[in-house]
Amino acid sequence: MSLALPVALLSLPAPEAAAAEPVRLVPAACAGMTPPQEEDHSAIRVDAPEHGAEVAVDEEGKIDVGGVLHKHATMVDVSVGKLVTTDFTLGPPPDGVSGWASSWDTRLRPPELGENLVCTRAEREPKRHARILRSITVVDNIPPSNVAGLTVGDITAYSAKVTWAAATDNYGLAGYEIRVDGGAPHRTNSGTRSYTITALTPETEHTVSVVAVDLAGNKSPTPATATFRTAQKPPEPVGLEFDPGEGGALATWHPDPAYDVTYRAFLDGSLYEEFSLKQYCEDTAGNPADPCTADSVVKFPIEPLEALTSHTFRVDAVGEDGTKVRDFGGEFITSAVEPAVPEAVTQQVTSEGSQCATQGGDFYIAPSLRADVPVPAGATQVFAGCYTAADATCIEDNLPLDEDKKLDCDDDVTDLLKEVSPPGKGPAIDPLSGTTGQVGTQFVPGVAVQTVTWCAQGACALLLAPPTVAVEAAVGAAATSAVATFVVVTIVGIVIGIALGVLWAILFPGEIAIAGLLEYPIHHDDDLTTFDDWHLDDGDWYNSLKAYAQVITTTKEITGRDNLPFAWDDSEDANLKRIIDAACTAQRGTQGIAACDDDVVVYVPGGTNYRGAPMQETGTHIVEAMGNGSYPQPPARSKWFYPGRSERGQAATAAGYDRSWYDNNPRFQPNVCNGRVAKTCDEFPFWATDQAVDLSGLTASLKPVPNSESLPQAHDLSAFYGKCRVKDTDKFIVLPIKPWVEANGPSFGFRINPGGTDLCMQPKALP
Repeated sequence: MSLALPVALLSLPAPEAAAAEPVRLVPAACAGMTPPQEEDHSAIRVDAPEHGAEVAVDEEGKIDVGGVLHKHATMVDVSVGKLVTTDFTLGPPPDGVSGWASSWDTRLRPPELGENLVCTRAEREPKRHARILRSITVVDNIPPSNVAGLTVGDITAYSAKVTWAAATDNYGLAGYEIRVDGGAPHRTNSGTRSYTITALTPETEHTVSVVAVDLAGNKSPTPATATFRTAQKPPEPVGLEFDPGEGGALATWHPDPAYDVTYRAFLDGSLYEEFSLKQYCEDTAGNPADPCTADSVVKFPIEPLEALTSHTFRVDAVGEDGTKVRDFGGEFITSAVEPAVPEAVTQQVTSEGSQCATQGGDFYIAPSLRADVPVPAGATQVFAGCYTAADATCIEDNLPLDEDKKLDCDDDVTDLLKEVSPPGKGPAIDPLSGTTGQVGTQFVPGVAVQTVTWCAQGACALLLAPPTVAVEAAVGAAATSAVATFVVVTIVGIVIGIALGVLWAILFPGEIAIAGLLEYPIHHDDDLTTFDDWHLDDGDWYNSLKAYAQVITTTKEITGRDNLPFAWDDSEDANLKRIIDAACTAQRGTQGIAACDDDVVVYVPGGTNYRGAPMQETGTHIVEAMGNGSYPQPPARSKWFYPGRSERGQAATAAGYDRSWYDNNPRFQPNVCNGRVAKTCDEFPFWATDQAVDLSGLTASLKPVPNSESLPQAHDLSAFYGKCRVKDTDKFIVLPIKPWVEANGPSFGFRINPGGTDLCMQPKALP
């Protein structure tokens, strides 16, 4: 993976962009020339296209370039920007030019629409060369094909999913536009051919239409349309109620103490748990009910479950003689995880980013930053958010990114990157959305920007976006047939990199430190946006420093926002560094080398989950299982810092364990959860990982916790997996911070990316 651009946004007003003639990249073969210009042109003649002509691409997305070649000359190449061809067709000379040996022509695909510089070269003996440089405007007037195969499925009372077949285009697709009942268009990128319509009303008629949009902005001539009717409102379950969330559901019912002694709960046809009448019984005030009466309520948590999945649930009430006295059941669907970035935003950014690159734009600004990013004077708007700069030659000359190099660029785009970057031009540490004002010592949260180099159809533009949006766009690049890399603004200018170690070798030659994190040159009271405060000889710890900075800044912001009784001191600062040291060591699978890799996701458990639901004892349990703020005991537990996700707990079930292994498996009897009343048995590592039970070689830590904390933890993990894109078998880091849990701080999650961090699971503000 290439290195990302870390820049923090300065809140500057966007100046009025004064139109100016942009300076375009001259093909390397014609370096030093200004169009129109011809050097030693007696060896060759270019008849088409003429200088200043508007040239439309054909059905194959190509243009024709041709002319006449002297009989003693040979063609060398034709280049448009960085695209070079040596494939020529030679033929007889045209009428009236008998002194010329042949005609020549070639067909090529321009790397971008809009203004292009065409460089043509030939050579003749004795070592005479001809170069001709012309400027043309490439346009695409052919719309994409009509969308076929439009269908509507998965129709519920409140939603429906629209799918369609891929459209075709002569030059390339930017995406699709969907309209529901003639409303505002919704945009998807070229790799996404489905759209879920939500917020509908039961038993109502709707019409949906879809058109393809190409990279020139042309649309399909005739929209594809389909009509559908939403389903009836589903009936409420009888005798049983469900309160589903992201990672599970709470099932409630009234007991019948005259007959009910125990319950057998079945999930999707399999026995889930058997428990006594009073284990999950509560009175009307929510306290454990003993005795459990007919006025009480049984509140049974079903977790962990995957988000947006449907389940059947049945309960058998068993009498004193062991026979079933009654049964009841129903169905429920867990909630979807709200994405860290709304899907509509990601689709718009990737689709319009592709359009911007292929229409000759130099940079594209994500919608949420357009009021704050200062557009360089002389820039010209191509369309909303997409601009050409008056001078972008230095950046253009080095795109796409394909090697490690340090650039000393000086053009308008480089100036823009430097203007929005922090004083030290360090990694982008993602702040909470909407946070303003000064919070904590020497910490002023702001809006961060990362820049992705977005290349589509061979043309590139810089995409300026908040860190999480930039990461989501990079993840989605493959689906759009685009390439996304990252640019880094450093102390000395622009650095392009593929390997982190190479970057640091370029910037900071010398010995790489291999000591512990306690020697890191940053402190919790430092201004962590100042990159040069991080010193020059600790490059090997770069990602660990990013993790440290994200934890410090996020906890400070939340403390100020929610008025929590929390503050960093030197002792806890040292403990955090030790925890990161151990976690990164586990992530690397090494001893004593704690440099975390790029693209790793971090979960910080709290005393509440990310939505503010209480899980104090659960969070405390994780902290205690991992050393209670210090190194784990036994040390073999360090591997628990780096578990892997296991969907539906399949790693444990495949190994022969059921969800209630601590109650049912004689291997683990007795344990601290035996005989618990009105308590859930919590386990760490989490059931939904590859280290639950004893898969890591160590028996999981058990602790009775309140029933009310079971679902908050399950919802927390499901949201973390969904928002931070932790897929099945993906590993992630757990950072248990004791004082944060004690202060009832909320859980949060972030990803360490090449240019900084993105806070993919942001804690909700307290009401």
